[in-house]
Amino acid sequence: MGVQPPWEDLPALCWEAVFRCLVSDADLESISSVCKQFLNISNTVRTRLSITNLVTPRLSSLLRRFTSLKSIDLSSFRSDPSSVLLQIAQFPLPLERLELSNQKSLRFDGLREMGSKFGALRVLVLYNVGLRGDADLVSIAECFPALEELEIKYPMQDRRARVTDDGICVLSRKLQRLSRINVSGNPFLTDQSLVVLSVNCPSLREVVFRGFGLITGRGVASLIVNRPHLVSLALSGMEEQAIFCEELVDSFRHARGLSSLDFSRSFIWDGLLMAVAEANIPLKRLVFSHSSGFSFDGIRKIVLKHRGIDDLDLVAVDFLTDRNMRVICEGLRSLTYIDVSECSNLTMRTLCDLMRQCPFLEGIEMMMTGLRKDDANETDIVVNSRVRYLRISTNVNLTDAGLKKIGRMCPGLGYLEVGNCLKITEDGILGVLKSCPEIRHLYIHEDSHAKDLKLNDEQLVAFISRCCNLKYLDLPNCVHLSTKGVEKVVKNCNRLREINLRDCHNVRDDVPFLDWMVSVRPSLRRIVPPRGVSSKIRDFFLQRGLSCRC
Repeated sequence: MGVQPPWEDLPALCWEAVFRCLVSDADLESISSVCKQFLNISNTVRTRLSITNLVTPRLSSLLRRFTSLKSIDLSSFRSDPSSVLLQIAQFPLPLERLELSNQKSLRFDGLREMGSKFGALRVLVLYNVGLRGDADLVSIAECFPALEELEIKYPMQDRRARVTDDGICVLSRKLQRLSRINVSGNPFLTDQSLVVLSVNCPSLREVVFRGFGLITGRGVASLIVNRPHLVSLALSGMEEQAIFCEELVDSFRHARGLSSLDFSRSFIWDGLLMAVAEANIPLKRLVFSHSSGFSFDGIRKIVLKHRGIDDLDLVAVDFLTDRNMRVICEGLRSLTYIDVSECSNLTMRTLCDLMRQCPFLEGIEMMMTGLRKDDANETDIVVNSRVRYLRISTNVNLTDAGLKKIGRMCPGLGYLEVGNCLKITEDGILGVLKSCPEIRHLYIHEDSHAKDLKLNDEQLVAFISRCCNLKYLDLPNCVHLSTKGVEKVVKNCNRLREINLRDCHNVRDDVPFLDWMVSVRPSLRRIVPPRGVSSKIRDFFLQRGLSCRC
């Protein structure tokens, strides 16, 4: 008799705790094939299910198998979902979240049945849905009165069926537990919607609205004053004539709970930023992406007052310099993520300051900046092994020497994006892969004007020999690659889960070759073919359980 493996003695609860740490459902699928015990445990641990048209014939068996589902996503379902919703309602699931995005319309027979069976549904996501205007909002509130989070964003536009203040008013009265709402892309809402939400929803903590022309700074001020414990506010895309008012500045004296502020693509001014700086709030996340109207003085005041900020977005704040960034780095030592893309004045000195001054930093985005080779001396280099995520694409003056220097600074990288760096060659990428052996996601995008890196089969094979544990490989527009190189990647990358070959025109994308890829590497869950997804390829992907997202 063979010796029993020691792991078989572990209680099921121990394995369940381990499996719950896995982020991807694909990991659970792999584990479920190990043994019957793991299959049973993984069935109870899985909490999410995405339903496509291909899944519907075996939906009942899946719902019986996965008894702990808390989230169901129908955004990729391409017909009327009513029958599917009626089927789901027959099973006693602990369902908390339902996504019905990309539907041409909502039929409420299925939703009413879901509401009667899943009265505790907490989250409903409706993105790009054809709504019948305010009438559908009323029906949603009646079906799911316990909703805590609701997204009604960017509905399919119909002049005869608009979402208006009247619909939001009824919604706010019926959904007393509402804590988060996203109404982005509803252009007919005014300040009145913010007022009724703030008055009628005592639990309201987060409000997101983007792409507005009718909401003003006065409406935002009313929201902050009426709900001082608001935690997150995103007021994106507001122009000067809409947002500029003293009431908004004064309202921040009332704020107590704001930890996240998003001003992206809005006009903001130093007076407003001074008010944010003086506010008694636990600010953790701040977004200035593509904003205008302010200066570094406003940013500096916030940095000096709110040193607990750990997530900072400064995309396209084009007046920033390395000297400015040193002030930010010295003030925000708790940073875990920063994005300074499209800040063309920033150089390697900023990257070195981030590494030195921010010991908890995990993610950096510096695309389209001024990274070069000689902006920092070797003595400036500080190793920060916590940095796992780095995007430095479209730094057209970054050289191999500069890239190698970056690799030495962050040897713990798991994600690296170096697309469109025109002076980077094979030598630079091999150098950074040597310094960063833990890379699992590699993104190399070629520009048609690149003179140095013409990624070919031999170079690609050399790259993957340095990182055989790759899970995600993005190679869009690598026109010098051939089918032969891709074959070697598929054979040698044992954990490969996704590969992007968009516009790699020398690589085959017929169904027999795609079938070979999936057969040789069953871990594959997503393939982006060179020439897009034809109806024949889409059918194949659905049959093999691959994502059709490109």
